[in-house]
Amino acid sequence: MRYLVVEPHPDDLAFFCGGTVAKLIAEGHEVQTLVVTDGEQGTLERSYDTDEKLAAVMRDEQRAACEILGVEKVTFLGLKNHFLEPTHELREKIVRHVRKTQPGAVITLDPWNFDENPDHRAVGQAVLEACSFAHFHLFHPEHLDEGLETAMVAKVILGKGPNSNSHVDISAFIDKKIAAILCYRSQLELMRMEGAARLQVLGKSSPIFDNPVEEVIPISLRAVAEEEGKQADLPMAEAFNVRGLGILENIKDLVGGLSV
Repeated sequence: MRYLVVEPHPDDLAFFCGGTVAKLIAEGHEVQTLVVTDGEQGTLERSYDTDEKLAAVMRDEQRAACEILGVEKVTFLGLKNHFLEPTHELREKIVRHVRKTQPGAVITLDPWNFDENPDHRAVGQAVLEACSFAHFHLFHPEHLDEGLETAMVAKVILGKGPNSNSHVDISAFIDKKIAAILCYRSQLELMRMEGAARLQVLGKSSPIFDNPVEEVIPISLRAVAEEEGKQADLPMAEAFNVRGLGILENIKDLVGGLSV
């Protein structure tokens, strides 16, 4: 089956579903990704004096991480970072891409999770709506005039949400996930600088921010995966809320349930 990951920023896929993506590809599935913004503005390094400079770096980091995970098709939408809203315009762009790629399932962030980053919520909501309507020929019929065909998405897989109903064992793929995340040097440095600065505001400090990211990130990611695994009696896991679209959500128990 073909899976499409719709991620607000270049590093989201690797963090919330990198292990699952690597596993799906190893099992013979195809995974593509649509990156909605370039993650520009996400830095404290003054050497990045324009959005374009950071955007170029993050695109390169994304390509390198996806190569490690096995994702061959990466599409950049190029919308403005931190300014996304679940508008008709955003939904139309996602519907168009879904019709171009014809995935059976779409993976994105859970819009019902409280998240201080509005891009995460906006993309999650827009994806759910886009996948719910992409099969209607009278919804954006101009796409059909352009030669596209409607798309029937069976399920949407939501990550980083408050509720999960499916866990994926990523113990055999945690090293790939770690290697992919280490490609995002710009964002890992941001996390280090930001964390240290926020602690300083509170009059505190932590040696964790003095250690190289190559040491801290693997320990942190393994701990998070182990904690998620405990919820499903797995050694390491990523958790998702798998939602059937349309009538499938209502009858999923009658058809044996839905998983990633």
